[in-house]
Amino acid sequence: MLIKLSKGSRNVTIEISVTFINKLQRFRQLKNEPESGGVLVGKRLLDGVISIVDFSKPEKGDLQNRCRFSKKSLAHQEFVNNYFEDSSGYISLVGEWHSHPENHPSASSIDKRSWDKIISENDDQLFFLIIGKVSWTIYVKDLNRWKATTINLEEYFRDI
Repeated sequence: MLIKLSKGSRNVTIEISVTFINKLQRFRQLKNEPESGGVLVGKRLLDGVISIVDFSKPEKGDLQNRCRFSKKSLAHQEFVNNYFEDSSGYISLVGEWHSHPENHPSASSIDKRSWDKIISENDDQLFFLIIGKVSWTIYVKDLNRWKATTINLEEYFRDI
């Protein structure tokens, strides 16, 4: 099963498999766990769809506490490089993810400043995923504004 989302004037569509959701759900902050995060790799298909393939997990050296995550380990870049090389450039960086200790997460000003820097150094077609306790929120930048789409995961897990 795939979940498709469209947002903004560019009609960004993201495909996420239930298997992928289940793997990322393990990083929810249900009690006192620290924030977790990493990068997302995927395929950019001809019809404008971004299909997520995999994600990096928190690594030794990353900064993790209850309300903050910062990628410090070079393992995240190696993760992207390996996918890119092994797929002859077909699979590449498509975004980043991290968790928040909220039911329905929203980006902080720190998140948005960080994302602006990442986009200016990379690709304005990246997206950013925040994993909450109950829902996920995906952010894309469209016409210099951050736009959010919330995914209520309970809708998808009813049938599983």
